[in-house]
Amino acid sequence: MAIGTTKHVCVGSRVEIPAYCDLWVQGARTGTIERVRVGKGDYLQSGDARGATYFGVRMDHPQVKRLAWMNSDDCKYL
Repeated sequence: MAIGTTKHVCVGSRVEIPAYCDLWVQGARTGTIERVRVGKGDYLQSGDARGATYFGVRMDHPQVKRLAWMNSDDCKYL
């Protein structure tokens, strides 16, 4: 689903969160990456989600105050 890779994404990049998230259903669909938590990259083979790379996304929606942590493989890069 992702366009591009996490190597091409840095803080300040725009993303759209996946449609299965509650925030997306409530109208908060896009945001800006503020933090990156880098994992080992082998989480699919090991079955351990702690190895995934996550983005802390500051949503554009005015009612969302906290960072939304999203798996980098699920985000669509704008």
